[in-house]
Amino acid sequence: MSQWNVTPHDQAERARETAEARADLEQRAAEQGVKPFTSLEDFAGDPELTADFDVDEFLRMVRETRDTPSNRSMS
Repeated sequence: MSQWNVTPHDQAERARETAEARADLEQRAAEQGVKPFTSLEDFAGDPELTADFDVDEFLRMVRETRDTPSNRSMS
């Protein structure tokens, strides 16, 4: 059987596992007082760092980095 053969049962099982993992993660986060970021400033910790943030420039840099060949050995 191919690993890419996804039946409705497989999808339901994966959805159940994902929901359980998410619930566990949310519970552990709540126990530790961890909350999701509500803004870029929360993430950066400094509003000045995000004042001139340009999403398009960031995405361009990410794409450029991905397109740059790695110097790491394949062996």
